Amino acid sequence: YNDVIAQKNGRYEYGSGLYLTTHYETARKYSKGNRKLYKITVEKGADINNSFLPIDIVTNFINTYVIKVKRKEVFERLSKYVDNGNIKAYIFNNIMLNTNAMKSTNIVHLRQFYVDNNIDYEIVNNPFGWGEKMMVLYNMKKIVNIQQIGPKDKIDNYDLNNF
Repeated sequence: YNDVIAQKNGRYEYGSGLYLTTHYETARKYSKGNRKLYKITVEKGADINNSFLPIDIVTNFINTYVIKVKRKEVFERLSKYVDNGNIKAYIFNNIMLNTNAMKSTNIVHLRQFYVDNNIDYEIVNNPFGWGEKMMVLYNMKKIVNIQQIGPKDKIDNYDLNNF
């Protein structure tokens, strides 16, 4: 795998990372064409939904990577959620994504920011409406196994309930 994931505008709805799903048909749909289908095993790590970021580190990130005309809006939105000098990481992520605060070329820095602050992934429940779970993996070092799946291969278990 390649640790650099370049994502274009509109291709990182939940953030910059490797998108994994428990729904086989969704994975198959995205693997059409020349793409290949893989079963990825990821070790347990820190979910963005349970993580906090110090506001001073967040401020430095914003001043470095957020588009200048968006900084005031981002700071105003974040200020409502600061608690004891911290902000919930998933709120920061939502604000960054929903305000289109960054150029798509800088989105890779958002992923690295999470990894640098010990956030490994985000688990999203039912993003496609099939009752599945999706993981947006930020920290590629959490991958413990990669298995290519062929058209005739049977997949025994691809659930994220252990996370």
